[in-house]
Amino acid sequence: FSTVACFVAAVAMTALHSFAVKEQVKVGEDVYVFRLGCSCDCSSLAVATSEHDLCILDPNNLKPTRRLQGHRDVVEDLGFFQADPSCLVSCSHDGSAMVWDLRASTAARSFEVSSREVYSCCVGQDDSLLACAASNKVHLFDMAHGKQLRVFKESHTDVVNHVRFHPDGKLLSGAEDNLVVVLDTQKSREDEAMIGVIPNDECVRSFSLVGPDRNTLCCCSTTEDVRIWQLGEDFGTLKAQFTNLRSHPLLMRNEDEDFGLGYVVETFYDQPSAEVFLLAGAGTLGDLLLFRVTLAEAVPVAVFGKGLDQGHAGIVRSALCLPGGRVLTAGEDGRVCAWAEAIEDLEGANFGLEPTVYGAVRGAAGARASPY
Repeated sequence: FSTVACFVAAVAMTALHSFAVKEQVKVGEDVYVFRLGCSCDCSSLAVATSEHDLCILDPNNLKPTRRLQGHRDVVEDLGFFQADPSCLVSCSHDGSAMVWDLRASTAARSFEVSSREVYSCCVGQDDSLLACAASNKVHLFDMAHGKQLRVFKESHTDVVNHVRFHPDGKLLSGAEDNLVVVLDTQKSREDEAMIGVIPNDECVRSFSLVGPDRNTLCCCSTTEDVRIWQLGEDFGTLKAQFTNLRSHPLLMRNEDEDFGLGYVVETFYDQPSAEVFLLAGAGTLGDLLLFRVTLAEAVPVAVFGKGLDQGHAGIVRSALCLPGGRVLTAGEDGRVCAWAEAIEDLEGANFGLEPTVYGAVRGAAGARASPY
């Protein structure tokens, strides 16, 4: 059996539902896409690329509308404002973060964050604050006045890989010291700002906040293990996990013993079942599977089908969900793909994936208040 034949056979045996490609675009030749983002009203998409720029796309047809240029190195992360759909921030290996207004021709503001790479950035507190992760520090900037407010130096002891604001204004940071730290950015003293700490047991590569109130924290480790934690009430309770994903039989490939393994792309929240779903990649050729994650196990529920020149041909780096259930993916092949449930599966599957953008409405009723 070839790798593809083995994959098809394995998927057929499990009788999975399927997603099919509806649109796709290639943002450039020999371009990696590291991050995919969506504006608060879902009117614009942006991708962060290895070519030092951001590409803005029309979410209706994925056609590029413009490029944002100004960084001098790889753009690692981006995030739209929470209230203004025309504005976004980006950060780069050049040590800077930039604020962009899609109505302007150049960057609205630039912040020199660090002499080293900036791995993550986000905007919060009614779009008044910018947080950036560089080395083992979290830098906080005043957006209106363009100045640094403070640097959280003691919260982590190793590289901070990911920062995101919760809708309630708290700032979360995840690092290679195995911790997710929750900070109150209104406190000037770091010891007073620290609200809580979640020990993830492994290095935190990234995390996502899902569920109706975004009080479910999904942590992905650098070894591709996923642990799902409760925020808010019962803070720090482990709700589900998916370990040994790299060696899951449906995700293993024979391409290379170091690279033919499973990996985490993104986590989603399914509104009808009130459970977390995990989008996982298999090998280096763009194969994708969707799993339902519980405390006991991770169950495959859907495959992302590829055709001739359709779908991904490389590792998938980022994904998000739009209102209506469309899933967008982007990766190292420079492609951005839009997926929807296959027509023949609509009655049987009926996934109700929550939009990635907080406050965006899918249109499905009856979602439970919190997962699990």
